[in-house]
Amino acid sequence: MSRRVTVLGAGLIGRAMVFDLAREHDVTVADLDAENLAAAARWPCRGVQADVLAPGVLEEAAGPAELVLSALPGAIGIRVLERLIDLGKNVVDISFTEEDPTRLSERAAARGATVIVDCGVCPGLSNIAAADAARRRFARLDRYVCYVGGLPREPQPPWFYKNPFAAESVIDEYTRPCRFRIGGEAVTLDPLSGAETVEFAETGTLAGFHTDGIRTLLRSLPEVPTLVEKTLRHPEHYAFIVRLREAGFFAPDALPALTAVCRRAWRFAPGEADITVMRLVFEGQAHGGAAVRLQMDLVDHYDAENGLLSMARTTGFTAAAAARLVLDGSFARPGVHPPEALGFEAGLCRRLLHELEERGIRFTVREEAAAGS
Repeated sequence: MSRRVTVLGAGLIGRAMVFDLAREHDVTVADLDAENLAAAARWPCRGVQADVLAPGVLEEAAGPAELVLSALPGAIGIRVLERLIDLGKNVVDISFTEEDPTRLSERAAARGATVIVDCGVCPGLSNIAAADAARRRFARLDRYVCYVGGLPREPQPPWFYKNPFAAESVIDEYTRPCRFRIGGEAVTLDPLSGAETVEFAETGTLAGFHTDGIRTLLRSLPEVPTLVEKTLRHPEHYAFIVRLREAGFFAPDALPALTAVCRRAWRFAPGEADITVMRLVFEGQAHGGAAVRLQMDLVDHYDAENGLLSMARTTGFTAAAAARLVLDGSFARPGVHPPEALGFEAGLCRRLLHELEERGIRFTVREEAAAGS
């Protein structure tokens, strides 16, 4: 049954949401940028050119919607989410905000709004898979490490990187302290620390380094002693970013200028291909008692036919799949929920993963005896 949906943000991620939902639902998309709206208009949707932070604009754009998907930058995401909750709207949000959005849960519950936050690829799909592993694949999960990166298919100097998100969101990853649990102890590590090499056949050697992506899993999986996330980049990019930090470009007075440069330099050119890679590593005790290591790899490619970057696909399609679970009443729980809430329920997890598989987004799974077992 067709439902009314509003997508906030018609950038690369928002367009993927429109593409995936417009075939079955009545979609409105709002963005300040006319070019973004024109790009989204290749699929059936209603475009609204407006600044959703302006008085009354968000209320008009989201008013008729039964669900709102927010693909806005993290810097403004929390303010928009608060207003959507006050409107009583069901929301699926991919904004990676510095603030903890689950603090709004009582407020959402009081207004009857079901909200799923951090619902992209990571955090998002990774959390859903981690919850499923912790509660069903393992009798006891001891260690979880997530490696993830969205990368240009053909990296070019000097950056060896392009980005479909707002540049500010990536700079946040490089500067925000990383909150993990290691060996049962809460730790906070420096971003860009813990460098190691990770191999994928499709990309060759990548650099993995700490970023603050575990977030809600620290509360949702209190029984798991070690929870860590690392972002993946081409080694040349990692080395360049570390040099910029050492040269003082991450200082508060220099960071705005660096961000402005990155905003231009990291844009994908029309038709430029990307690749998304994710590796989830789980170690613990299987239900039969054996010590096992489970590795789940995801590799996704640019969709040239529809002009959709792989990072837009994996992020936007995960959010759209979660939106369908809310729209059809399968997940109707007023309050603010992390994405792993879907992973804790086998039926919801299977449905979401099946939808992604139908769109070519799938994990390959390898299980083996844990080292030293």
